[in-house]
Amino acid sequence: MRGSYRRTRLLLPWSWWNDPMLNLPSCIAFGHDLVLVGLAVVICAIGSVITARLLRRTMESVGRARIAWISIGAIAAGSTIWCTHFVAMLGYEPGVAVTYEPLITIVSLVVAVVGCGAAFGLASERVRYAAPVGGAAFGIAISVMHYSGMMAIAVNGVIEWNAPLVALSIAFAVVFGAVAFLQVKRRRASGAIVAGAVLVSVAIVALHFTGMAALSIYPNPALEGDILINDVARGLIAFAVTGVGLSILAVGAISYFLDEQTRAQYASRLHHLTQSVVDGVAVVSGGRIVDANAELERMTHLTRAELLGRSMSDFLNVNDAMPEGQVLTATLTPACAAALPVEFALRTEVSTIDATPLTIYSVRDISQRLAQERRILFLAEFDSLTGLRNRASFLDKSASLLHWSADSTRYVMLAVDLDRFKEVNDIHGHSAGDMVLRTAGGRLREILEPGQIGARFGGDEFVVFSQVSSKDQAVTLAERIEKAFSAAIDYDGATLQCYASVGVALYPQDGEEINTLLNNADLAMYRAKASGTERICYYDETLDDAIRAQRRMIDEMRHAIANDEFELHYQAQVRLPDEEIDGYEALVRWRHPTRGLVAPNDFIPAAEQTGLIVRLGEWILRTACTEASRWANALPVAVNISPVQLADPHFVSKVKETLRTTGMDPSRLELEVTESCFIGDNPWANPALQELKSLGIAISMDDFGTGYSSLAMLNSFPFDKIKLDKSLIDQVHANPKAKSIVRAVMSLGDALDVPILAEGVEIVEQLDYLRAEGCSLVQGYYYGKPGRLTVADASAGEPSKSGLSGPARPAAAG
Repeated sequence: MRGSYRRTRLLLPWSWWNDPMLNLPSCIAFGHDLVLVGLAVVICAIGSVITARLLRRTMESVGRARIAWISIGAIAAGSTIWCTHFVAMLGYEPGVAVTYEPLITIVSLVVAVVGCGAAFGLASERVRYAAPVGGAAFGIAISVMHYSGMMAIAVNGVIEWNAPLVALSIAFAVVFGAVAFLQVKRRRASGAIVAGAVLVSVAIVALHFTGMAALSIYPNPALEGDILINDVARGLIAFAVTGVGLSILAVGAISYFLDEQTRAQYASRLHHLTQSVVDGVAVVSGGRIVDANAELERMTHLTRAELLGRSMSDFLNVNDAMPEGQVLTATLTPACAAALPVEFALRTEVSTIDATPLTIYSVRDISQRLAQERRILFLAEFDSLTGLRNRASFLDKSASLLHWSADSTRYVMLAVDLDRFKEVNDIHGHSAGDMVLRTAGGRLREILEPGQIGARFGGDEFVVFSQVSSKDQAVTLAERIEKAFSAAIDYDGATLQCYASVGVALYPQDGEEINTLLNNADLAMYRAKASGTERICYYDETLDDAIRAQRRMIDEMRHAIANDEFELHYQAQVRLPDEEIDGYEALVRWRHPTRGLVAPNDFIPAAEQTGLIVRLGEWILRTACTEASRWANALPVAVNISPVQLADPHFVSKVKETLRTTGMDPSRLELEVTESCFIGDNPWANPALQELKSLGIAISMDDFGTGYSSLAMLNSFPFDKIKLDKSLIDQVHANPKAKSIVRAVMSLGDALDVPILAEGVEIVEQLDYLRAEGCSLVQGYYYGKPGRLTVADASAGEPSKSGLSGPARPAAAG
């Protein structure tokens, strides 16, 4: 540049209206190349969109990411301002030659970038009014860039500035910049970009063209031709502007790509996080669902695509005032499905991508839990199989009913038990038994009227408590229940037939408390069950005392087994004619804490009737094997087996396990069974005995001569010994018929090659007759009463001979 000349003059406020160039539309229309002006506006618009996006990201970021976005935003925004300015300046036609000083031009770009960086930094601070303050700084940066860029102009003439318009241009930039930044911060993401871009464009364009309207250039003819490189300078400016414009587009493209990639990664992480949660999860932004997991899809019966964009209030009664983090109960109501009880909680998070507030709803389907709770509450009071009340609920309800009733009110307590129920279970299986119980419960519910209470106490025991006006009404109710329970049931092609035994106790004559009434009705029911003919029995204090005593004994027996109150006594079995001890029979005794030594005849029948004989029999067998295994003489021991034990399909395995654990030699064990073991429906008896015999265990027929005494029975099983019952031996010395029967049995034993043992030998006359008839073995008080046996006693192997001519004496107790 050579001989350039520039003189600047500032117009006073009262003179600027007289200049035609001060009209802004005229300035744009007549002072510029409209094509380049249009290009400048396009560049400004594109750059403003990029600026707004980068500003939004800057405001949403923290830490190092914020600094990075400030840097990118400063370059993009500063370049937009600078590029817009100089494209417009290339289209400026003042009527004189114009050139630009390169250094000042470059400085103006640096000023724009630095100023925009400061503006972005201020606007992204987490303080109040940060956005408008940063926007005002942005307007100042535009102004400084514009007027520093204008300082790069060199013309052959005089430059004048209109002070009011300069001030107005700066005001435009500051105001529109502040509003633009505020809009970017406050509005939703999509609206923020549009509003911010428009206002940034307005700020840049308004300042530029208002500032250009404030400029007046007057040619100086004396300086004509003094500027020599006008075209070269303009070409350099055009090249620089093109480069900067391309950089704006590059920065915009890179920032957009990075932004979208980051958002996609964040959205993917968020989506995978929601999918990994077992509860229903919805992420809400701006009141609309932006993400949801599969569990919420299941609960709402909507796909994820259908959920997106909807409000949570479409399904839940939610509002903005709900507390954060608190678990609330509500009902989720899908549009096309049944309502679900749910628990939900919400918390607010800020997106790490764009600082958008996110409300995260965690929704849990509690329908199954509530159903389980209802089930638990139901089972606390009702029987799961029949739907009737259970024992605790029945007692509580009936006691309450009795407590609040008038003194003149009469009630009946019915105890019902199903006969042949065990047979149904054994033959058809437990599923058939359950069917019987369910059917009985259903029939009982159909009979019961409001105010009547029915319950199942367990097993096949049912009870009913009802107010009645008379005994006849109680009888009618009992008969209806007995008839309903005794009706046949179809099950899988079979007809199941059970019968009901009903016990009846009346209030107040049979008891004034629920437990008393229940106990007395139970006693009457057991009497009906034992009778075999009467289905309904009424409580009778005299008749039911024996049952009461038996039940008391059963309870005491359970306690006795648990507390080792039972003990084994042994009675010698003597071989004839040499009178050597051939073995011992183990006989159980109960040493009762108050009644002393109780004989088996007083408790064994009750144990067999209630099934307690199974536990007691296992104890007897185990104890006998344990004690006998310690005897030095290795004599055998005989143990009585109940028909109830033999009916157990696991009996053989229990015997094997006892032999294994005690170390007892099977050949030393003898099991005594009675004829009743083979009578009735007991399919396991014969096979079980055959298997036990195959192990080397001796099987003997006990109490022969009583009951059926079937010869076919002797033919069906190879017994190792036949024991004549004491009732025959008692009369053998005085009754000719008894002698004939015993003689016949002895002959039968010889024919079958089975030894005969005579029980109950007490006097020498009985012994002499048996010896004369060739009896193999004897047992009885003649050789001593049963007693405890020590190892030393068993090792002696000889009975006391003092009883041959004198009175019998008990065996030694150990």
